[in-house]
Amino acid sequence: MDPGGEKRSVRVVTLMSPRGKSDLQAKADRAGLSVSEIVRRAVNAYDPEEVQQVEEIVAFLRAHRENTGQVSATN
Repeated sequence: MDPGGEKRSVRVVTLMSPRGKSDLQAKADRAGLSVSEIVRRAVNAYDPEEVQQVEEIVAFLRAHRENTGQVSATN
């Protein structure tokens, strides 16, 4: 059962390369979890808004680093 009390009754099929499947299986094995549990946890952890915020922070930091380098180069 899912934490919300619902019975797991729906199947989701995802196509990936053999290498991707092998990598996913290796992660599951290292964690001692099933591939399904790894996918469920990844889905629960993924937040598109958070990803966008991280991308914005990275862009800001890159711009800051470039500006800092330009200031240092001119002094």
